[in-house]
Amino acid sequence: MTKIILRQLIIMLLSLITLTIFTFSLTRFFPVDSSITGNANVDNAAHLFFHYFDYLKLIVSGDWGYSRINGSDVLKDFLLYFPATIELSFAALIISISIGLPLGVFAARHKNMWQDKLIVSTTLVGYSMPIFWWGMLLVLLFSLTLSLTPVASRIGFEYDILPVTGFMLIDTLISNKPYAVEAFFDALHHLILPAIVLGTIPLAIFTRVTRASMIEALSSDYIRTAKAKGLATSRIIWVHALRNAMIPIITIIGLQISVLITGTLITEIIFSWPGVGKWLLEAVYRRDLVTIHGGLLAIASTVIFINMLIEITTYLINPRLRLQK
Repeated sequence: MTKIILRQLIIMLLSLITLTIFTFSLTRFFPVDSSITGNANVDNAAHLFFHYFDYLKLIVSGDWGYSRINGSDVLKDFLLYFPATIELSFAALIISISIGLPLGVFAARHKNMWQDKLIVSTTLVGYSMPIFWWGMLLVLLFSLTLSLTPVASRIGFEYDILPVTGFMLIDTLISNKPYAVEAFFDALHHLILPAIVLGTIPLAIFTRVTRASMIEALSSDYIRTAKAKGLATSRIIWVHALRNAMIPIITIIGLQISVLITGTLITEIIFSWPGVGKWLLEAVYRRDLVTIHGGLLAIASTVIFINMLIEITTYLINPRLRLQK
């Protein structure tokens, strides 16, 4: 176990070094801030090497420069907006898992029947839909026509909630305001529709992966043995088959976390969600290269870290990998 963790830490370190070399190289073509990159016009290889290490020291110390638009610290801005993106991403992940896994199991149980064909075709449509079109369609239906959900933002303007953790659902619950419970449900009300929009594609992926994995598990010898012993069908499916089918499913779930975090841009724009995606797009509009540089570095570092956790988790839950080491 220690060797696996050490190996993943080394891989993560090498990936981060490669990332910083890439972002430092970008500053050679698009100089963003001399306080971050040093003298971007230096051509001497030795000087460039030392400037890279100066750049690396600033990155490690948390000095990622200041926005040229509003003068704010880029790293502090990222940490300010990132919890909103995480909250939206995990809400979308919970929705997609809670619906996708049962649908996949149901489709596997009814393999090649009309229920299976309906679920497979529906998930194909869900996977193929453009997010911007799907999001605007749901806003038009549920927000503007039926008035069931809010159109934008994270919480109603009538609630004054002090940001402590940055996660609105948590901040409303720990608030000492007399309307804390009402604010929590209002924040949840604002979260539902963008989470559904963002979780549509992962839902389709989880359904199809669960179906394929469960079909393979249900055709295994140990399942036939369990049936021969007279075990209940529900126990065979939800305990024996699903437990063994979860290995590829958990791997896909871990990968989709990275996809959700990096793919919130369109959803945040549609719903005016104050997250990293909206923050970066505004920086692109304003040509705020310092903010773009810092956002790219922060998001890529987050994805690298998540992938490391995925590899370790996959090793822990897969006994065959442990036997190979």
